[in-house]
Amino acid sequence: MCKILFISHDASRTGAPIVLLHLLKWLSKKGIQITVLLKKGGELELEFNEVAPTYKLCKDTAAQQHIAVRGVNKIRRKLFPQSQNFIDTLPKELINESFDLIYLNTIVSLDLAPLLKHHYKCPVLAHVHENEYTISYYYPEFLNGNNISAVDKFIAVSKSTKENLILNHSIKGSKISLIYECIDIKQVKQPNYKAVQQIKEELNLEGKFIIGGSGLTSWRKGVDLFVQLSNMINSLRPNNDIKMVWVGAITHEFKHNWMYESKRLNLENNIIFTGSQSNPEDYFHLFNVFALTSREDPFPLVALEAAAQAKPIICFEESGGIPELLAEGGGIMVPYGNVQSMADQILYLYDNPSAQVKLGKEVEQRVQHFDVEVIGPQILLVTENLVKNSYA
Repeated sequence: MCKILFISHDASRTGAPIVLLHLLKWLSKKGIQITVLLKKGGELELEFNEVAPTYKLCKDTAAQQHIAVRGVNKIRRKLFPQSQNFIDTLPKELINESFDLIYLNTIVSLDLAPLLKHHYKCPVLAHVHENEYTISYYYPEFLNGNNISAVDKFIAVSKSTKENLILNHSIKGSKISLIYECIDIKQVKQPNYKAVQQIKEELNLEGKFIIGGSGLTSWRKGVDLFVQLSNMINSLRPNNDIKMVWVGAITHEFKHNWMYESKRLNLENNIIFTGSQSNPEDYFHLFNVFALTSREDPFPLVALEAAAQAKPIICFEESGGIPELLAEGGGIMVPYGNVQSMADQILYLYDNPSAQVKLGKEVEQRVQHFDVEVIGPQILLVTENLVKNSYA
């Protein structure tokens, strides 16, 4: 039985940890022995623990010292001080464990690659869910030569992600497998209709044409463009019955941005920001169109979840992986950053319900290729080949 240690940078209710949860639930049915190590916790921690034994790196290493100085670890402290400092942060249950593979989820776990590889003496796989803006702005030090050389294989979640690793980080294409993100379509397609009706009543959405958006209210996700989109639609079509609903965590900065700008643009009654929700699929069920205003998004789950509910997607060209999803239909791509063009296309669908239905059916068909039952076997094959080659 293959034993894999999965590393997640945290257990937040965001794309990469959710993808990992989908994958772990699928792998647990395939006889894979799973252990999870979190760099930090989060609201999904209990869900991880329901799938497999889940541990966190120790912040207070004092409790580990008595373990680390015994036996072979005492020798390691003298020979490899950096590695020993790392061992001091490992949960005691994992120090003397053995694994066939280390699976790093996101580049935010890459700093552990050399240390884990040295300690467990097994292949390392890194699943990259980030494109260049995120890497260069937040995590430039994680894709250094030492970390990259410790990784035996990378998984990139879109063509744009793979191209970025090759062009900007000099990783050989032969070292990267392109495997798209996945969702559990069956789960997403079964909203709680009682909750849906309650949401509709609470938000006063009855009889409205609803434009949806989702994600953290950040610049990368284009939440400011979502606000501009509402303003543009109102300019082009005054006195409309259109509501815009954004589902996702609200940052402190954006909360104050919105309070300031909404009054000046007279948009207080046009956009609803729901905050983070544990049941986003119930909100997505109400959408007529999903507006992906992201400036950069490798392959966002929220777009796949909207697609699973047959919601047409409108996005910017050259903004990440979703244009790859829509290449054969299911939505509309507009020039990067062109809010007026996006507004024009939304109003086209508003005026042409049959076009909206057609695109919805197309994207619902397209998203079947991104179900965990399809993507899971692709990832499993990569892990099996790595383990097999390590024993060759």
